[in-house]
Amino acid sequence: MPQKLTERPSAFPVLDDAGARQAQIRAIAAGLVDGPRMGRRFHRPAGVPLQPSVRRRRHGEGRRQVAVERQRGPLLRRLLGIGLLVGQVGALAVLLTAPAFRVHTIDVSGERLLSRDAVLAAARVPTSSLFTVDADAIRARIAQLPWVRSVSVTTTLPSTIQIAVTEWQPDLVVRHSSTTTLVAADGATLRTDHSTTAPLNGVGVLLDQRTGAQQPLIAGAAGLLASAASRWTTVFGCKLDAFVLSSSNVLSAWCSSGWQAVFGALDSNDALAAIPGQLAALAALTGRVDLVHPAFGYVDLENASSPAIGGHPGEPTWVAAAVAGGALSTTAPVSGAPASASPLPSPATPATARPTPTPFVFQLVPSSPAAQR
Repeated sequence: MPQKLTERPSAFPVLDDAGARQAQIRAIAAGLVDGPRMGRRFHRPAGVPLQPSVRRRRHGEGRRQVAVERQRGPLLRRLLGIGLLVGQVGALAVLLTAPAFRVHTIDVSGERLLSRDAVLAAARVPTSSLFTVDADAIRARIAQLPWVRSVSVTTTLPSTIQIAVTEWQPDLVVRHSSTTTLVAADGATLRTDHSTTAPLNGVGVLLDQRTGAQQPLIAGAAGLLASAASRWTTVFGCKLDAFVLSSSNVLSAWCSSGWQAVFGALDSNDALAAIPGQLAALAALTGRVDLVHPAFGYVDLENASSPAIGGHPGEPTWVAAAVAGGALSTTAPVSGAPASASPLPSPATPATARPTPTPFVFQLVPSSPAAQR
């Protein structure tokens, strides 16, 4: 016979109608509390005009006074800012127009080769207020002058401009007739007077005796002669007074100890290129002859392999006078020896015109093995 099933008791009690309503209310309340909160939003339907409320808030008059006081603060600050700006503009106008601040004094320092007038003409300093002076523009204009290495422009209250110029050092001073020309190693020249170049110590001097207008030197000659002049005392032990370029274009060098080195005609690039070898041949004689207290008047280096010496020592007076700043005469004698001495050798003179007694000849190149046997 079929078995009778028994009902299993439920884990949750069965609620009546009142309990079910209470459970539903609790669920709705929990959903409202636990759910996301939306901000309050005012929505006005389209076409619906806004109308003021007739309800008055408490302390409304006091709040309006606070709003008025808050508006007065920014207005006061604006007025103070405008007043300060007007004061600054007025002070600036006074500074720009006051006579005490206009440029009255221009100090120029460092010029030796260039004249003060040349520096001021290139600077073109305006006579306006010191506060409107463009120092960079003045510096750029002066830097365009030849022989200006660097320049600085500063202003000093109330009305002074200071210009400090640093000039390039010339490599060679060329004296021709009554004119003096400064020559740089790159060939740049600057015409000046003798009084300006007198204090230039340590700069080589070239006495140009060529007739007519002053002629340019061969390219590279200024740098080569300047280099030789700077090392002359160290290599040869005596002071070099000046290089001399005779009317026949023969280059020589006079030393203060009273002797002359003859290099030959300086009329081509090959002749210029031969000068370093001639100087080396002269340096080789320092251990054989006394160049400080010489018993001769010249050293002929036209043939560098066989230099010759001869004549009597003694530097002519016109060389020292021209070096000191005096005018150079193009008719000055080429020879530096006294009148009683034999004439100096020249590339244009024949061999029979060489001085007597026969000059000493030093063979600097090694001889062949056959000649040694």
